[in-house]
Amino acid sequence: MLGESPLALAALAGRIMVDTATDERETAERRYVQLLSRGDATQAHRIEQWLAETREQLDRGSGADMELIRAALAGRWAGRWADLLEENPDAEADLRDLVQEIQAARPAERLSVSNHAVTANGDMSSYAAGPEHPGALATRSELAYSAGQAGDAAGARDQFAALLPIAERVLGPEHPDTLAARASLGYWTGRAGDAAGARKQFAALLPIAERVLGPEHPDTLINRHNLANFAGYAGDAADARDQFAALLRLRERVFGADSPDTLTARFNLAYWTGRAGDAVGARDRFAALLPSRERISGRDHPDALAARQELAYWTGCAGDAPAARDQFAALLPTCERILGPEHAETLAIWYQLAHWTAMAGDEAATQD
Repeated sequence: MLGESPLALAALAGRIMVDTATDERETAERRYVQLLSRGDATQAHRIEQWLAETREQLDRGSGADMELIRAALAGRWAGRWADLLEENPDAEADLRDLVQEIQAARPAERLSVSNHAVTANGDMSSYAAGPEHPGALATRSELAYSAGQAGDAAGARDQFAALLPIAERVLGPEHPDTLAARASLGYWTGRAGDAAGARKQFAALLPIAERVLGPEHPDTLINRHNLANFAGYAGDAADARDQFAALLRLRERVFGADSPDTLTARFNLAYWTGRAGDAVGARDRFAALLPSRERISGRDHPDALAARQELAYWTGCAGDAPAARDQFAALLPTCERILGPEHAETLAIWYQLAHWTAMAGDEAATQD
């Protein structure tokens, strides 16, 4: 979980993005995209789309609602910066440099985030706007998310369940941040062990997201991904397979064949194809996926190793135990080198190697 200083920095960065003057936007936005994407072209495309949506909402807003709009947008961007700092702690120095550079260009200003007084060094005063201010809701959302990331899925679920009715009342039931809170509630419901409940929540959310955000919006596609996965975890592997088949076509069209999101959809389609009873189909899909995954991510990337493991498993399930044995035998030294000999995934490879060795008729080797 992020400490107070990084969270304050994220909040300040979010406000600066909203407060950046029109004539500063082009230069500043290039820096935002570069830092947030960390060199990932697909993520950079997504961030550019988010920035375009922010510009549109700022240009369209006016009157008494403008400050609420600006606060909500600042909170949303603060959450994205917080995600970056959570996943890449080394980015904190780069973000602090960027904030200080922009502040230096406007020395007379002392920026505030949802009525917090914040400096680039991360100092933050007490919250003064009230618990239902959009900035407060954004902070609550970040805290709930951080609880889940720290391993407390049930706590995150409960916090989002408490946050959602407030967001619906303050922002409206179809506001993008309200929809994001609904998606988070569904996700952490599933992660807390209630796959059927998560499936039901995402099934109710998806048509609203498609209408409000659009059927190809990144958040809508993530909702479809989660609906498909939780359908499978709830016991309906065939439905998960069919939903991932539809999602794959969308992601290929929106992001391209080699994007990480597309490769993830291919992986999940192959996985649920096997779980739905088609071992041969799963084997063939993983065999087709593996070269692309290794080319894009590298042979030693965890996603490439996961694809190799699934290919070996479904090869065995499809009736070729000797080939499964040989594939697990080839995979084991790589896992031992990268993960360590006692890592849970390495031990799982050991188990599978022993299993398929026995299935191949070499029971003596399993005793070694």
